[in-house]
Amino acid sequence: PTETLNKIVEKIESYGMILPLVTRTNFKTGLKIPTSSAKPVATWVNEGDGSTKQSKSTGTLVFTHHKLRCAVSVSLEVENMAWSAFEATLLSNITEAMAKAVESAIINGGGSTMPKGILTETGAKVIGDITYKNICAAEGKLPVEYEDNAVWVMSKNTFMNDIVGMVDTQGQPVARVNYALGGKPERFLLGRTVVLTNYLPEEGPSAFLFDFADYVLNTNFNIALKIYEDNETDDIVRKSILVCDGKVVDASSLVVIAKA
Repeated sequence: PTETLNKIVEKIESYGMILPLVTRTNFKTGLKIPTSSAKPVATWVNEGDGSTKQSKSTGTLVFTHHKLRCAVSVSLEVENMAWSAFEATLLSNITEAMAKAVESAIINGGGSTMPKGILTETGAKVIGDITYKNICAAEGKLPVEYEDNAVWVMSKNTFMNDIVGMVDTQGQPVARVNYALGGKPERFLLGRTVVLTNYLPEEGPSAFLFDFADYVLNTNFNIALKIYEDNETDDIVRKSILVCDGKVVDASSLVVIAKA
C-alpha cells in the first residue's frame, strides 16, 4: 500500500513585517482622533508689554469600518480522512491570507473598501533612482523631530541590488547587514533600520521613509476562526472575519523616493 507522510508542502510567502510596527487600537466604529497643526509661538517682548493671543485650532480623524473575510471549504470526505498536518495548514493559510491583506492595505490601500495606505498620503518626494545622492536627499527631507523612529521601507531586491555595495563619497559602505544577531539578518541604511516588504507596487515608489507609529489600525470586530457545515454540499467551511480601518494620523515622516 502507498504510504503518505503527514506533512503538507507549500510555497512559503512573506508577511508579518509591517503589522508589528503600526499602532493598534480596538474601538467601536466612529473612533475620532483629535488633530492639530497649529503650534503656539513664543515672542520676545519689552518690559510691561503683552503678546498676541494665539488660537489653538483642532480637527479630527474619523475611523469607519471595512470587512475582510477569508473562507476555505473542504469536502466532507476530505475532512474525515484528513491528516493533522492538513488542518494545521488550513489554519496557517487563513491567518497568512488575512495578515497579507491587512499589510498590503497599510501600504497601498485605497481607503474606500479597505484601510487607507501610507503611499496614498502626500509626503515629501525625491524624484530619481536609488542613488547615494537621492538617499541623502530623502534623509535631508525627513524632519529632525521624526529622526529617532523612522525606518526605510523597500523590497529585498532593491536593497540587495541597489543598496548593498553602494559607497559614500569617502568610499565607505552606506549599508550594513548584521548576520545572526537576533536570529536573523538585521539591515541598516546610513544607520537607519531597513524593513523589507513585497507590497511596494512595481510601478510605484522605489523606497520610502516613515514612522509606522503614526499609522493607526483600529480593529472593532475579529473572529479568529469559525467552522461550520454547508448543508447544501456537506462541505466543511472554515472562515475568519476582520472588521477594521486604518490610516496615517501624521504624514510628516513620509519621504518617498520615486522614479520620474
